[in-house]
Amino acid sequence: MAEANSILEINAAWQRWDEQMGSKRKFWFLKENEKNQQWLFKQARPDTGEHWAEKIASEIADQMGLPTHEVVLASYDGKIGCAVRSFLRENQALVHGNELMAGAIVGYDKFKHRGQADHNFDNIVKSLERRFLVPKIRNNLSLRFVGYLMLDALVGNTDRHHENWGIVQNFTIKDNHESKQPSHTRTGLAPTFDHASSLGRELLDDSRLRMLSDPSALKRYIRKGTGGIFEHERARKGLSPIALMELIAGSYPDLVRPWKKRVASLPEDFAAPLLAGVPESCMSQASRKFVLAFLAESRKMITSIL
Repeated sequence: MAEANSILEINAAWQRWDEQMGSKRKFWFLKENEKNQQWLFKQARPDTGEHWAEKIASEIADQMGLPTHEVVLASYDGKIGCAVRSFLRENQALVHGNELMAGAIVGYDKFKHRGQADHNFDNIVKSLERRFLVPKIRNNLSLRFVGYLMLDALVGNTDRHHENWGIVQNFTIKDNHESKQPSHTRTGLAPTFDHASSLGRELLDDSRLRMLSDPSALKRYIRKGTGGIFEHERARKGLSPIALMELIAGSYPDLVRPWKKRVASLPEDFAAPLLAGVPESCMSQASRKFVLAFLAESRKMITSIL
């Protein structure tokens, strides 16, 4: 059995500034010996597994060969959560999906968070195609983005809204003798990030145990999840991550097949070592059993696509 990871205790002196984006307490900090490396502390909401879901989902992304951020379990002022290492380097900026969509889709409301039906896969494709014009780069980028959505289908991530993906933009500072102006140079798809809304993190143990005793209930739970990407502009709610993957497979099978194969090639017990790395104080036995059952079922659904 893998040794459980320790929990990072965040020193109040490390704190730098609050993160306004999102609906829960977050702040950026610098470790004492890592002055140039930014970390984001995300406090888990009470009675949720947001902290362990974030960590496990990101580690599964890594197993799938997807670029993502490092996540460690952490606490601050007695509150449990996780710390996420920034993937941005010096002279890089993150441009969120809502900014890209607003620049490419007529009438797109980049400030609308809930019920944004214009945030559908076809429009996402259009926004990326407008930014990336070289066919080879565009195809590689599209393939990787579908990989992010395949991860969502595997872990049940329902929070892929338009601020939870984006591109990383590199820039340099040019001195024009009067003022220093940033000069944008190269862009690429950002790593996949923000996976806390995964793996049944909102459920209480009683609900988990009920679903474990009824396989059909677990299947319904996976199918009914409301995600952040819609089927079309008239849809009233977002598709579940597994339904979105099935939809994409119908139109872009060549983008889905490689990721289906990668999910199928994961070892049968691929998640067990990840769960063993979570301390018992952070995750109940019912949660562990549920996550294993969830991943087994979602994996079965994915490998039945196409």
